[in-house]
Amino acid sequence: MGKINLCIDIGNTSTKAGVFIDGQMTDYIKPFTHQHFSDIYDKNVEILVSKTGLNPELERLLNNEHYLSHDTPIPLELIYDTPETLGTDRIAAAVGAYYMDANSSWLIIDIGTCITLDLLNKNWFLGGMISAGSAIRLRAIQEYTAGLPHVKMDESKKFPGKSTEESIQVGVSQSIRHEIMGYINQQNQLHDSLKIVFCNENSLHFDKVVKNEIFARPNLVLEGLNYIIQNHV
Repeated sequence: MGKINLCIDIGNTSTKAGVFIDGQMTDYIKPFTHQHFSDIYDKNVEILVSKTGLNPELERLLNNEHYLSHDTPIPLELIYDTPETLGTDRIAAAVGAYYMDANSSWLIIDIGTCITLDLLNKNWFLGGMISAGSAIRLRAIQEYTAGLPHVKMDESKKFPGKSTEESIQVGVSQSIRHEIMGYINQQNQLHDSLKIVFCNENSLHFDKVVKNEIFARPNLVLEGLNYIIQNHV
C-alpha cells in the first residue's frame, strides 16, 4: 500500500475526513468520529487537521503537531494582518485552489454556518469576508423580533414572497445570492480571468449570469490538507 494521508476537517456543524493513498482520495467519512480515527490510525499514517469547530472526543486523540496553523509551511503568502486568527479551513481551501491552478486569481466561496469569500491571486492570499449563513439569519429574524416566525430555508422561493414565511425565505436566500454576486462583479473589475470555486455542498448556480469559470469542489479543504502533507510537511 502507498503513502496514507488522513485529512480531517473539524467544522462548526460536523467533522469530515478524507483518506488519501498516493494523493488520491480513497475514502470519505462524514461524520468522522473518534472511533473512525482509532480504526484508521497507524504510526505510518500522516495526519493533518483543520479545526474551526469542536469535537472533544476526537481532539483528545490528536497531538498538537496534527493541527494546521498559520505557521505550517504552505505555498501561499498570507497577506493578512492577523494570520493567527485566520481560519485553517480558509487556509486549506486556498491551498486547494492554488493547486487547481497556481497561475490564476481565485474567489473561494464557502457557504456554511458562516459564509466566507476569499481572494487568492496566484500565491498571494489577500483576505476576504465573513458573514452570517442562512441558519444564523433565519434564527436572528425570529429571536430579535416580536412577531416573525422561525422558518426553514427554501431557496426555491422567488421575489416577491406571497406570505410572511415566503418573504423571510426569499429575503434570506436571495440576500445571500445578491451578496455573493456583488463580490463577484466587484472582483471581476479588478482581476482578469477570475475563477470561482465553491468548496462545499451548497454551491449556488451562477453559470448563466457570470462570465467566470466556476468549479464545485466540496472536498476542497480536505484536498488542500492533503496537498500540504504531500508537498510541505
